[in-house]
Amino acid sequence: MEFSIRGIGIIKEADIKMDGLTVIAGSNNSGKTTVGRALYAVTSAVEDLAEKQQTDQAMAVFYRIRKIVEPFDGWLSRSRYLSREEVASEDLISEVIGINHIFSPEKRDYYIDLLFKLCESMEKGSFVELLIDNLRDVVGNSESAIRNDWEDHKEKILKECLSAREFVESFQQQTKKEFAYKMIEETLAVEFSNQVQSYITVDEGGISKLELKNSYKEFYGICISENRILEDKSSFTEGYYDKTYFVDDPYIMEDRMTPSYLRAPYGEEKHVRVRIMSHRDKMRRMMRYSDVDRGISETIYREQEIQNVMKKIDAIVPGKVFKGVYQTATGRKLKVENLATGSKVFSIIKKILTSGDLTDKTLLILDEPESHLHPSWINQLAEVIILLVKECNMTVLLTTHSPNFLLAVDALMRKYEIREKCHFYQTELEENNQIKYVEKTDCLDNIYADFAASFAEMNALRKKYMNLEE
Repeated sequence: MEFSIRGIGIIKEADIKMDGLTVIAGSNNSGKTTVGRALYAVTSAVEDLAEKQQTDQAMAVFYRIRKIVEPFDGWLSRSRYLSREEVASEDLISEVIGINHIFSPEKRDYYIDLLFKLCESMEKGSFVELLIDNLRDVVGNSESAIRNDWEDHKEKILKECLSAREFVESFQQQTKKEFAYKMIEETLAVEFSNQVQSYITVDEGGISKLELKNSYKEFYGICISENRILEDKSSFTEGYYDKTYFVDDPYIMEDRMTPSYLRAPYGEEKHVRVRIMSHRDKMRRMMRYSDVDRGISETIYREQEIQNVMKKIDAIVPGKVFKGVYQTATGRKLKVENLATGSKVFSIIKKILTSGDLTDKTLLILDEPESHLHPSWINQLAEVIILLVKECNMTVLLTTHSPNFLLAVDALMRKYEIREKCHFYQTELEENNQIKYVEKTDCLDNIYADFAASFAEMNALRKKYMNLEE
């Protein structure tokens, strides 16, 4: 697999191989996080695409129904209360009331049918008669008040009905590709705060590109101009990764959900109503879920698959996290705010292992995960990552500016014999302050030299002043 970037953030160009473990080394402000965000956006956006499209359409129709009957909400509330005993007929009123109990994406076709029935009833004026019949015997003289509300809002309601019919007819023609483009566009907008092309463009037309492909096919090639996807210049066949996790902040364990999934107000014509979550909010939500409840056979299989990785993690954090509490193996509880930051890093990885179905199409993006770790724990984290690749067949992309971490990965990939599945890249700054990525897989000497330069500088300075002190 290869992920290519052209003109995103400060990155001029990057062609990154991903078929095991990919390591990006470089200084601060060299676009390492940009790669993670871009990769997360294009892969997570199309996870479970058919399910998202169904949910989106069901939700859109659901809210159209609610909008049409909004002027009668007060009357419907009374009818809802009374229908528990006096009025229990299975008529249109009951159906409209019933959908408020729970939203279900699986009911998309039912919502569509109900919407058309509601519109027809509104256009004929029969909805008002049904509502009056529903309430006449129990709310006194409500008939005139209901008819007055109808006359006051009739024009608006009929316009809403006409708009709703056209809306449904249009999205029923919507293709998977159109929906995928909009999902990717909006996920990029969330990840980059509506500034995907923040510094540079790659050609005179101002077009940036994101591409995911392997030796057999191109999964998508996304062309972007002014932060919008150019559908006529882009391509999409299908997603590749089943699940994508992006970890760049251990403190997500103690944060509450934030409203970062609120999207820029694109037009309704694209019908994207599903929540677009940032990578951090996705992780926050996962940390509050209980572990997946599997059957016995599946549990045994999963435990065997990840047992070596879990042993390494359990040596550091033997407990588990759920809803803001870390519980040890002996049952003692600790608020996650009081858990050591380094322990949080391992706890997040542990939660990913126990919460999701890991396959060879699971992608884990780790942005400088060693930042809060002692050198000994850095070595253990490197071993965990190597085992995720070797034994769980995950694809891992990690960024680092730690010589200790790079050395640990370098040594352990040889120990566990996965060298052929590892790729290394170094960021290089060009004269125009643009960044390009250069592959260093065959020789890491330049990366080590870059890390060593800063140490050598301070060591020389230290020796200089030690000599003066003497």
